[in-house]
Amino acid sequence: MRFLRLSWIQAVYNLKAYLRSARTVALGIIMPVGLLVILSWVFAHQGKIAAAAGYPISAIAFYAGGLTAYGLMLGTFTGVMVAVVAAREAGWLKRFRASPMPPGSYLAGQIIFNVIISLGLVAVMMLIAATVYGLHLRLVALVAMFCYTLLGIFCFTAIALAITRLVITPEMGSSVGPFVTITLSFTSGVFLPPALMPHWLVSASNYLPLEPLAQSMQTALSATAGTGLMGRTFVVLGIWGVAGFVAARWSFTWQPLRR
Repeated sequence: MRFLRLSWIQAVYNLKAYLRSARTVALGIIMPVGLLVILSWVFAHQGKIAAAAGYPISAIAFYAGGLTAYGLMLGTFTGVMVAVVAAREAGWLKRFRASPMPPGSYLAGQIIFNVIISLGLVAVMMLIAATVYGLHLRLVALVAMFCYTLLGIFCFTAIALAITRLVITPEMGSSVGPFVTITLSFTSGVFLPPALMPHWLVSASNYLPLEPLAQSMQTALSATAGTGLMGRTFVVLGIWGVAGFVAARWSFTWQPLRR
């Protein structure tokens, strides 16, 4: 009970700090929303887009699903990486480790914080897609989006924690995170329809974490029947997430790396 209470306090602290930074809010929420508006407007004349799932879907379903996945990775992967590295290099993690507070409370607070921010992003994206562009949202689609959001947070948090050992400054993390996210977005059917990309690149992206998440969200929003839940996504992201946490368990350090 004490662990949960302290984790929640840490999450609220992170949320307040997040809302005070206009740059962070713009990067995490306004940017995906802005891209949704721009890309949906540019490709609206096409009517249908050939998605990676193998059948054509509306442009708004394609970009609402893909850009939501992009926003989740950008916010979670980059956010966790930068926050943890900044706290480590400032000596905060070392102090947390030595304090009576359970060591895991800090990391648990980061995860809870990312759940709150990510659900907020999904809610904003779905609201705009439904009210502005007329996307029909089924209840099962919203349930699927919720499940995919939690799965994405688990996966991207694990990967971010695993590579914090390689990132020695917050500035480095601020560069690495967006670069990796944008690169994967171009190969994962987020910005461009898969039909415009080489087949080998599309096939390779199937085994990377962003493509299954983006495709699953696009499918959930476009399907007119079924639950919208895809088993492959849970397998691929689950493997990445477990591997990330195993690697983080082995490599994570509470001590500053810069001397």
